[in-house]
Amino acid sequence: MNRMDLTMQLDRLVTKTMSRLAWSGFRRVSAGATGPKVRTTEAKTPGDDLRGSGSWANEWAGARNAVERARAMAKPGRDRKARAKTDLDSIPEGTIRVRPLMTGREVKLHNWIADRLEAEAPVCTLHAGVSLKAFLSSDIAREDHDPLAGMVADLLIADEKGQPVAALIRENTADPTRHLLMLDALLDADIPIVDIPSRPSLSALWADISATLPVD
Repeated sequence: MNRMDLTMQLDRLVTKTMSRLAWSGFRRVSAGATGPKVRTTEAKTPGDDLRGSGSWANEWAGARNAVERARAMAKPGRDRKARAKTDLDSIPEGTIRVRPLMTGREVKLHNWIADRLEAEAPVCTLHAGVSLKAFLSSDIAREDHDPLAGMVADLLIADEKGQPVAALIRENTADPTRHLLMLDALLDADIPIVDIPSRPSLSALWADISATLPVD
């Protein structure tokens, strides 16, 4: 991608980010103007609107900062590996959509396991939809072939150092061969595998999980 195309794409990203920030703020102001007013005696300190997990201000401020860093990296002289533009160098407007990370049933299972981990192995964390390339590497990976490409663990348990403890895997009935390759990769890396049946028994599933957890 040449510098002009990259600059145009970053400018579009900045415009979209700031528009969403402004629109979110407008909705908050509108909601405050039309909704019921509640009196409070608490003094409001500067920056209160920017506090709190999940607030629109925190969310979009982070996006704005990310865009600004990208713009700084795109300045002349920073792109040492300039290459010819291809169709993969840009994202056409309106082509990216959100899809659920988990189904409702999978969310319930995730939360149940997370609660058990918090009680019995608080040093461990639970992660959903983790690419194997995020925690495994291959000695035979090439530009035209990566044996780990497209492989995703349904759930991954990591210890306090971020090391993988166990991979929880559902059977890939749509592509059994791919499923076997993923199991082979995990076994080759000595990552314990916990099978998630289509209708798991929670007690049996936890027994399998607890057998992989670090001992205090």
